[in-house]
Amino acid sequence: MRVLSRFGFATLPGPAQLPIRLRLTLWYVALLATILLAFSSFLYLSFSRGLREEQDAGLKTAAAQLQANIDYENGQPRLGDAVSQLSPDIAVALYDPSVRVLLGGVRHWSTSAVAGAWSQAAHGEVAFVTVQSGTDKAWRVLVTPVQENGRTLAVLEIGRPEGELQAALSQLLLLIGIAVPATLALAAGGGLFLAQRALSPIDHITRTAGGIGAEDLSRRLGMAPTRDEVGRLASTFDGMLERLDKAFQRQRRFTADASHELRTPLAIVSSQVDVTLERPRSSAEYRNALRVVGSEAERMRQLVSELLTLARADSGQELLEREPLSLDELASEVVGQLGPLATARGVTLALDRVEGVVVAGDQTRLMQLLFNLTGNALKYTPAGGRVTIAAERRQGRAVLAVADTGIGIDAEHLPHLFERFYRVDKARSRAEGGAGLGLAICDWIARAHGGHIEATSVPGRGSTFTVYLPLAENP
Repeated sequence: MRVLSRFGFATLPGPAQLPIRLRLTLWYVALLATILLAFSSFLYLSFSRGLREEQDAGLKTAAAQLQANIDYENGQPRLGDAVSQLSPDIAVALYDPSVRVLLGGVRHWSTSAVAGAWSQAAHGEVAFVTVQSGTDKAWRVLVTPVQENGRTLAVLEIGRPEGELQAALSQLLLLIGIAVPATLALAAGGGLFLAQRALSPIDHITRTAGGIGAEDLSRRLGMAPTRDEVGRLASTFDGMLERLDKAFQRQRRFTADASHELRTPLAIVSSQVDVTLERPRSSAEYRNALRVVGSEAERMRQLVSELLTLARADSGQELLEREPLSLDELASEVVGQLGPLATARGVTLALDRVEGVVVAGDQTRLMQLLFNLTGNALKYTPAGGRVTIAAERRQGRAVLAVADTGIGIDAEHLPHLFERFYRVDKARSRAEGGAGLGLAICDWIARAHGGHIEATSVPGRGSTFTVYLPLAENP
């Protein structure tokens, strides 16, 4: 909305720009005003109708009393003594119906004002009419025929001024005119106060959220837990901050670890190149330097590939191609491919408790999971040890288990095995290769298939990695 101000056009805030507490109060007052106006209208109409019916009933009673006491002289009706018993504010007039000659009483209203009622009275009907007197005084008049043996002998007019009725209605309007605005004013003040109280936690949330930056996500709202909407909002907001804080911490740790892992091979490559170029070398020395550079390059390629896999998994871009797969066939294939490596290390690699279990999964990823777990088991199992792979059905789920008789893992490290770049110093040294991402990838593959992975170990006796997957619905 724009208005002309002293210096030009100024913009007034629209309804959508008003504070919520003010908008709530305005809606509340508008709704209350509508209800009060409807109720006041109903009250006024009901009260007016009740007064009118009471007044008409009083006129009917007075008319019946007069008709019962009408005297007849020479066949002409005359008002009896009942007139003196009526209320002083009631006016009575008795007319001859043929020539409209006044037979008794006094008329305070004009003949034309009751002409329509006279025509009804001529047909034996009772009629009510509201008329104005010469002094602008309103009268409620009852016009009724006086009959005997079915013949209309006279027409009786009986009226009462409407001053009291109008005064009562005016007083009611005055009370409504005072009560409704006063009620709306009190409602506006109370509504604004209640809205302020109800929305003050929102202001607290807004101020707190405005002071939280990406550098410090450890702050929380600290509001008392309640079961209302604001309490749930505060709890949800704190939960979101908790998740964001953990995500940022993981991101920082992930970035630092990735930088550290890449810095080492890059430093080796750089130093190897510098040393080799210091002076002329023999062809054997050049070949040895190139082998070192190639080895570190392969290490960096593997690290970048694993990082790319995890990055795609985090962003939801790593889609799985699901198909019915028999876990015993996958286990047999892994044993067949890694058998020569196990023989070279002097370790026995065999199948154990193999059943025909079918899952809906991605063959490439499940093979990668088995290769990682089995490769780790072979790597950290000394010569003469044994590594087994089991595929079976257990409690309505498919189970893959890779067990070894290697050096084992201390219990304090088990909860962190599937964290990225996590290594157990004794059992997962950099000298054995790897960047600490293999188990993290295995954990992601298991979760992506709707399952999970668990690790148990006894130091000096070996470790077991168990993968639980849902069975295929239609194998």
